[in-house]
Amino acid sequence: MKSDVFLFALFWFSVSVCAEGKIYSLSPSYYDLDMVEFVSLDGDRGRTIKGYLADKNGRRYSIPDMCEPEGGDAELIDSYTVKGKDSYFLFTCGWSVQHFGIGLNGAQYETFVYVRRGQDLLVKEDELSRILSGYEGRQEGGGSSYVWYSSAGKIASEKILGIESGKLFDSLVLAHKIVISRLSNGDMEAIKVYLSFDRVQQLFQDFPVSKSTAAAYNDFGYALGEAGENVRAYEILKEVEKASPDRVVLKLNIADVLWGSDKNKSKEYYKKYLDLMRGAGKERLVPLKVFERIDYN
Repeated sequence: MKSDVFLFALFWFSVSVCAEGKIYSLSPSYYDLDMVEFVSLDGDRGRTIKGYLADKNGRRYSIPDMCEPEGGDAELIDSYTVKGKDSYFLFTCGWSVQHFGIGLNGAQYETFVYVRRGQDLLVKEDELSRILSGYEGRQEGGGSSYVWYSSAGKIASEKILGIESGKLFDSLVLAHKIVISRLSNGDMEAIKVYLSFDRVQQLFQDFPVSKSTAAAYNDFGYALGEAGENVRAYEILKEVEKASPDRVVLKLNIADVLWGSDKNKSKEYYKKYLDLMRGAGKERLVPLKVFERIDYN
C-alpha cells in the first residue's frame, strides 16, 4: 500500500516540475487505467516525450515507445482510447519536416496503437499504427501528401472500428468526418484529393444515395463546390436531388455550382430556394448573393 501511495505522489510531482508535461483523462479507461501522463526529456539529440499510464490507485505503467527527435523536437499531438471488440490505447507524435532544397515542407505523424494480449498490457499493433501514420505536406518534385486518419481522434477511432469489422474502404460516416474536418480547416486541395472520382464511386456502391444518406452526400457536393470542383459537385448533388428532392439547402448548393456554367438554370434553383425559405418564414437567413444573382442580367 505504501508503494502505491508513493507512486501516486511521484506521478503528480513529475508533472509539477515539468513545464512540458501533459495529462490526459482516458474515457473509456484502458483496462482500469484512466490517466496518461507525458513528460518531455531534453537530450543531446533534442526533445523526447515519454509516457506513463496510471490508475486511480497510483499504479503506473511505462509506455514502451517514445516520441523521439527526428530531425527536430518531437511534439505530442493527442492521446486517447478506442473501445471496439478490443480496447485500444493510442498516442500520436508529430515533427516538422522542412527541406526546402528538395521541396519538402510539412509534418510527419506517427501514431502508436496498443492492445492487450494475455498478460502483456501494451502490445503494439504494427499494421494499425502504420495506417494511422504518415507524412502530410509538400512532396519532393511537387504535389502534396495527406494523412487522413492521424491527427484527429474521432477520425482515427472510426478508422480503427472499420478495420476491426473487416471494412476495406472508408465508411460513409468516416468519409463525412474527414471531409467536414478538412472543410472547417479550409483545406480545399485535400478535399479534392480525398473525394476523388474513384472514392465517390466506391461510396455510391457501398452506401447508395437515399434519404438516410442524402445529408452526407449533400455535404460532399457542397465541399467540392467550395473547392472549385463544380462539375463533380453537380454530379453528386443531382443524385441527392433524385433521392431527396425536398431538401431546401440542396437548392442553394445546386444553384451555386451551376452559376459559372449555366446561369439561367442556376437562377431557377435560387428562386426555388428563396420561395422555400420565404414559405418557412426564414427569408432573413437567405444569403445576399441569392437576391443579387436572381436579379443578374
